[in-house]
Amino acid sequence: MDINSISSGAISANMQQKVGDTVGIKVANKALDIQATNAAQLISSVAKPVATESHLGNNVNTHA
Repeated sequence: MDINSISSGAISANMQQKVGDTVGIKVANKALDIQATNAAQLISSVAKPVATESHLGNNVNTHA
């Protein structure tokens, strides 16, 4: 049994796994960045309500 070929194959497989993990993390981070950007755009696009009368919305009637 050739130990050098086994260790070389194991090292190669380990390196491929590390590269795959790194790529997966970068893709996940990019997806989160896109999601954060879209959420910020959605929040900023919502119109803020304009109160036409200053006394409206100041009191809550708790007796029904």
